[in-house]
Amino acid sequence: MVDQMVTREVIVSKLKEYFLERGFEFLLPEELKAEKLIAEFDLFFRDGNNVIAVKAYTPRDFLASQIRKELELIAVDILKCREYFDKVYVAVPESLGLIRIPREVFESAGIGIIKVGEERVEEKLPARALGIRKALAYEEYAQKINLIRSELSNLAEKMGENVLELKNEVKFLRQELEQLRKSLKILENEIRILKRKQTDDIKKPLQIAEKAEEISIEKMEGYPDFISDNPWVSLLAKRGREDEA
Repeated sequence: MVDQMVTREVIVSKLKEYFLERGFEFLLPEELKAEKLIAEFDLFFRDGNNVIAVKAYTPRDFLASQIRKELELIAVDILKCREYFDKVYVAVPESLGLIRIPREVFESAGIGIIKVGEERVEEKLPARALGIRKALAYEEYAQKINLIRSELSNLAEKMGENVLELKNEVKFLRQELEQLRKSLKILENEIRILKRKQTDDIKKPLQIAEKAEEISIEKMEGYPDFISDNPWVSLLAKRGREDEA
């Protein structure tokens, strides 16, 4: 006979207490992004890096064959969800004899068995790490790493192109700058020459070429001094003598 005193609610409550006393962290389905699994499991815990799911089972029929069939179907359903968890337990009432549990199926699948009674909770079959979740997580991480590597490679290629373009621009600007320096130097020399020329022109004295005609003036004798000393009179006298000659 199945112990009707141990209800599903009691099993779930005692399971939660059992795992929390052992330092397991209680998880909500939302934290696992596995809301669709609420109907499949009753409790979720974290033990280090391992995520653990627990399903409470209470038989609907007392027939051993029916119980075995139901538990076998539960094992199959659990294996369909194994990518979400590292370990899985199925909890059954303590009064449910092991003979009614398909132990070989659970052991082969790595699913643990816990028996729950009014006074105690006992692990009858330890759960093994399924390994699927870690493998899928590793594959997911590997894909993310490859994606990041690809993005970094593309970024490095673009940066290389940008650096080359910048180098060419810097080279062009340097050439332009050098040309400007040369032009500026030429302009400075021209300004210096103009300033020097202006300075020389200012310093040079104003010269007026005058060609003075040298006139030989002979002193006229036999005339008073105010006549003989007059250059115009002497000049006229000289021209008169030249005409006579």
